[in-house]
Amino acid sequence: MRRCLYNGGVESRNGTGGWALPFLAGVAAGTAGVALLRALERKPAIDPRLFRGLLGKGGIAPAVVVPGIMGSCLLRPDGTAVWLNLRNALGHYNLSLPFALPLSECRDDLVPGPLLGTEAVMPRLFGFTEYADLLEVLESGGFRAASRRDETRPAYHVFSYDWRRDLVDSARRLHEMLDALAEARGDPDARFNLIGHSMGGLVARYYLRYGAAEPDEGAPVTWAGARRIQNLILVAVPNGGAVHALEALLYGNRVGLSYTTLAAEVIARMPSVYELLPPANAPALLDHTLEPLPADLHDIATWERFGWGPFAPAVVRRLSGSDGDIQPHRRFLEAALLRARAFHGALARPADAPCPVRVTLLGGDCLPTLARAVVPDKEGLPPRFEPWNRTETEAMFEAGDGRLTRASVLAQHLPAADEDEAGCGIPEVTQAMFGSADHHGIYREPTFQSIILRQLLRPARASRAPVAEAIEDGALPLGEPPLSGI
Repeated sequence: MRRCLYNGGVESRNGTGGWALPFLAGVAAGTAGVALLRALERKPAIDPRLFRGLLGKGGIAPAVVVPGIMGSCLLRPDGTAVWLNLRNALGHYNLSLPFALPLSECRDDLVPGPLLGTEAVMPRLFGFTEYADLLEVLESGGFRAASRRDETRPAYHVFSYDWRRDLVDSARRLHEMLDALAEARGDPDARFNLIGHSMGGLVARYYLRYGAAEPDEGAPVTWAGARRIQNLILVAVPNGGAVHALEALLYGNRVGLSYTTLAAEVIARMPSVYELLPPANAPALLDHTLEPLPADLHDIATWERFGWGPFAPAVVRRLSGSDGDIQPHRRFLEAALLRARAFHGALARPADAPCPVRVTLLGGDCLPTLARAVVPDKEGLPPRFEPWNRTETEAMFEAGDGRLTRASVLAQHLPAADEDEAGCGIPEVTQAMFGSADHHGIYREPTFQSIILRQLLRPARASRAPVAEAIEDGALPLGEPPLSGI
């Protein structure tokens, strides 16, 4: 006779169930072993000898890596890491920001640290491998960390930022860092090659367009950030948002074995996640008949209509641990959604003058990728992000990299996409390239390694004068050569 235990094991009075726990432990150990092997396995890399000729030409601008969401470690003031460590991968650490307004006051005492997975192996065991891969690509191409003194090789820097906060605020921090780097180099006209990964690409795009300015309605695109950018490489960037952001806001994100570190009530306090929601003209919802559902995710009325977040039924809020005073949550939600709308509006705004720097867009489009969620017919039920049958699969998924769709990376929701040969809605993009790569493994693919290094190893222009004139006059000078692709 057997009885089930709450911990998932099975107890037998005659002892025949004693195999269960050792078996499960063996499965867990095997899974951990596979994850370790994948995290540490030798990656296919392009032969660095192919780039020695480019490196020898000199005049290479320094590279700056702008990571995506969760890409920077978060540290206490004393330097101890709280994201990501073993405790919050297996248990809990409260990463919640306060429901503070204005959003610029939505902060705590945590400070950004190094790129995740580059100084510690453990984050790679949970799938955060892309940044270690990227730094390996840079070093194989002849770059060296800025902390290592070697004037014979170009340097790379890392822009670490608090990925929970408003992306406009992060663009300001990027502006401050690039100005500080230029001052440290003793070159007031210094420009850099930026690599914006995922959400970091949105930060870099905003900085290129507006510098440190606010996303005021109707404000013109000034290309203010071009004074510090030589080339911009956008890798797997959610230019059309990501439906996974809505999933995280409503259900939370599992981190390792923990469902509490990034629970829904924690993510709901992160302004950046609202800025990852698909904008109104990039519909991401289907009704129960799988027809497109007109709804603006940046409008608080949509959340109230469907009973999401602070408008969820009391029993749902109790189960999610957010059953306290809902008024601060409602006010914060409205402010965060308005900010997200302004942010996407600024990125979508047509420019009067062409972009004065080269922008390359890279992404993967060979994996089925979630593009839409299904809203149940019954009021008060949250949307579904997993299909129940083949018909739903076909309606909910599109080509992408497993996390972002090709359509989002290309911003095909924007009117300019209809006129572009590649279907790209971003006018500043010089060239877009796609291939077989998943969102976290794109830097392991030799094709993308070659594209990135060949862009970074282009000699810097002799002077920034043409760029300065273009920004001041509102147009490129007649003598500026046309931007070329790869």
